[in-house]
Amino acid sequence: MSNSIPEPAPAGPVLSIEGLSLFVRADDGQRLKIVENASFSIAPGQFFALVGESGSGKTMIARAVMRLVPDAVLEIDGAIRFGAHDLAHASERVLRPLRGCEITMIFQEPMSSLNPLMTVERQLMEAVDAHGRFKGVERRDRILELLRRVRFRDPELILKAFPHELSGGMRQRVMIAAALINEPKLLIADEPTTALDVTIQREVLDIIAELARDMGLAVLFISHDLSLVYENADEIAVLYGGVMMEQGPARKVIESPAHPYTAALLACVPHRRSKGSRQVGIEGAVPSVADWREGCRFVDRCGQARAACRVGAMPLFVKEDHSVRCLAPLNDMGERH
Repeated sequence: MSNSIPEPAPAGPVLSIEGLSLFVRADDGQRLKIVENASFSIAPGQFFALVGESGSGKTMIARAVMRLVPDAVLEIDGAIRFGAHDLAHASERVLRPLRGCEITMIFQEPMSSLNPLMTVERQLMEAVDAHGRFKGVERRDRILELLRRVRFRDPELILKAFPHELSGGMRQRVMIAAALINEPKLLIADEPTTALDVTIQREVLDIIAELARDMGLAVLFISHDLSLVYENADEIAVLYGGVMMEQGPARKVIESPAHPYTAALLACVPHRRSKGSRQVGIEGAVPSVADWREGCRFVDRCGQARAACRVGAMPLFVKEDHSVRCLAPLNDMGERH
């Protein structure tokens, strides 16, 4: 009999989304599907990037996880599992203690989340007090520690500041600290760098990725910019017209894109252009939900499209941990599902 101590079983995913479809009610009462059969999971410490153009359904997935849209407006089909909870069907009584504590979210514009009449200290204190995880002196120590973790050189000075006295990047770092104050398991970041310049975007992204690794935090990072996330993401899912077009480890998706849409997004990245060539773009726009038809949603903008792409559901090809939904993937993707 061996006396060796068995290794602990690997932890399961923090968030697991299975067969998720989302429906909204239009003004005329029509029921519209805005996300179709999306599935993915995020492990502790994993940086998962959900990428696609505006109108693809990324933000609605995030809001569905947080259940921020009233049930009368957004109908959820499928499972959104967070630990023992299926958030898709959980009651408000179950959701209330999870939001802002176990699951937190940061948005594009921090000024819409920060109270302009309150100091940073008071706002962070309120975030702590909302869930009561830290008391007395421990509260202030926790706040100062997090401000240091988000790279403020003088946290004491930042505590005394009002939001308008901080730059956009500083405000966003305050929001990251606020989101992490109660030691959540899942952080959802909905295009948090859109309003920032390129240098500050990179810093904010680096901070989030570093904290994910150090704190075992699962991160769902939403972006329209594939070039922004590729250095930090562990896994990338590409969403278009409510459909997961491609998903896999970041390196595989970036170095060997299998879907024409992913390849087109990468062709827009300046440093991937051939010297002297003009910037490549993607002609057209994401179709309106009301205009969705059978077949591939990308067909009208795809240089590889054929007649068969306009008929029926697109097949899913899977090769190891890399998947693509396309009739003719750009590289060998193995088994068809």
